[in-house]
Amino acid sequence: MRLGAVTYNVLKDWDLETIIQKLEEIGFEAVELRTGHKHGVEPSLSAEERARVRQRFQRSKVRLLSYGTTCEFHSPQEAVRRKQIELGKQFVDLAHDTGAWGVKVRPNALPKEVPRETTIRNIAESLRELGDYGKGRGVEIWLEVHGRDTSSPAVMAEVMKATKHEAVGLCWNSNPSD
Repeated sequence: MRLGAVTYNVLKDWDLETIIQKLEEIGFEAVELRTGHKHGVEPSLSAEERARVRQRFQRSKVRLLSYGTTCEFHSPQEAVRRKQIELGKQFVDLAHDTGAWGVKVRPNALPKEVPRETTIRNIAESLRELGDYGKGRGVEIWLEVHGRDTSSPAVMAEVMKATKHEAVGLCWNSNPSD
């Protein structure tokens, strides 16, 4: 077993160098960088900045495991899902360029105004598209068990059955609300 960290709580206010140094000091071997935190590793980075991130992790004992995004695919509005898919693709490109293994995405609800089956289909179609994109770049897509109603293992099983994609997997969210 290997220990890693997510920048979601304790690490959110640390810059990238501090994250790497502290994790090396305590013996952690991997990190997931959550979007929007002080580390600043985001899709807006230039090619040169991405190369520096990759090189810094290559010199480290800590592996850049993944990016934790806020990309959500449960919206009944196609334009909203399309925007989220495109953002997800930007994170896939970032992961590819910086050497990360995966990109974490999530559903966040089963909207009451549409049938459950429609939402599951929408999530699955979005995941398949992002999975195809990720597979072509050597990056996996990890769907977090997250959100109102969608944190249910039974719902996630339905989503994964509908998705049927070798580059899309599940990861558990350990927040008490989920």
